[in-house]
Amino acid sequence: MQQAQPKVCDFDRLKIGLNYARCLGATHAILTGRADPLQEPTEELCNLLQLCREYLPLTDMHTNGLLLHPEFNRGDDLAELKRAGLTMITFSLASFDEQQNYELMHIKKSAADLIKKAVDMELMVRCSLVVNAQGVSDVAGVIDYCRQAGELGAHSVVIREVWVPEIYGQCNQEVYNWNLANKIDIKPIQARFIEICQKKNDFGLCQLDPLPWGTPVFGMAGVFTNQDHGVNITFACCDEGTTGTVIKSIVHKPNGHGYRNWDHGGHILY
Repeated sequence: MQQAQPKVCDFDRLKIGLNYARCLGATHAILTGRADPLQEPTEELCNLLQLCREYLPLTDMHTNGLLLHPEFNRGDDLAELKRAGLTMITFSLASFDEQQNYELMHIKKSAADLIKKAVDMELMVRCSLVVNAQGVSDVAGVIDYCRQAGELGAHSVVIREVWVPEIYGQCNQEVYNWNLANKIDIKPIQARFIEICQKKNDFGLCQLDPLPWGTPVFGMAGVFTNQDHGVNITFACCDEGTTGTVIKSIVHKPNGHGYRNWDHGGHILY
């Protein structure tokens, strides 16, 4: 059986999506997907970044960072992507313990060693943590993760939930079952962060202004070796942004259309 060729985004359709997002007040274009963007040729990623920067001021890429390690001979890719217009990078990092990160992400080297490199390049660096029953699973673990990320120089941490899709068929049964079994509701953790911030605490936590769609934002400062450094912390729930008048994000898919979320094709915007 002949394997289906991957569908590439049509730039004319992408221009429509970027202009639509700009008209709604979007600030960031994010290169992400169900596979790591760095699997794509660097030249194609650079072309995409250049186009995005024509419409929006900030660009981000979500990656596990594996292909940026020296043994893959792509050590200059990050600098090349920055020259093309990358302003921010989000490293998916399940744990700062290498063994646990390997068990959860099935990659031999984590992105932890890349954080300082990206910071030194003056990229904004964010760590993405998916809370789950097999890894970081509670308030103490999340706080410690944020502290370790900040000590390495990361500017931001986003706390995410395991994704369990409403529409089956977007992942295989094994993945679906694992996600369902290991998902942890992060709302109680977020609520505990709010409680901690209501009084003086030893974690350096305080509550900052919320995001436009109402999500609380937290800051961690005064607990790092570099006393001037601070970390911005947000929580991203799976059901966030699918309802209401504020559109949190637009997902532009290879079919040329934009949606309010990854999961439901009925949430089409253009």
